[in-house]
Amino acid sequence: MEWIGERPLIDNSRLTMTLGADGRAYGNAGCNHWFAPYTLNDHTISFGAVGKTRKMCAPALMEQEQRFIKAISSVQRWDISPIEQLRLWPAQGKPLRFWLEDS
Repeated sequence: MEWIGERPLIDNSRLTMTLGADGRAYGNAGCNHWFAPYTLNDHTISFGAVGKTRKMCAPALMEQEQRFIKAISSVQRWDISPIEQLRLWPAQGKPLRFWLEDS
């Protein structure tokens, strides 16, 4: 991940997301591991209640993690940008932007 809405990630932090074929999404939120059910239909996507582990990190990382969890909970649609980033769009505002990784 590179951006949460209008703000870039803190240097050297890494947020990840995997969309499992079983309808479960999971990854690293910068400090804690997160997980949630998701539903995908054409170009719409929604996430259910997000859970996470409870490790404590630096305050700036914890704040970034909270922004990520809040943002992922409001996602409604997705697309691939011209520079091949996965963009997850909330009802309003700018998208979460992920670089795709080869499996």
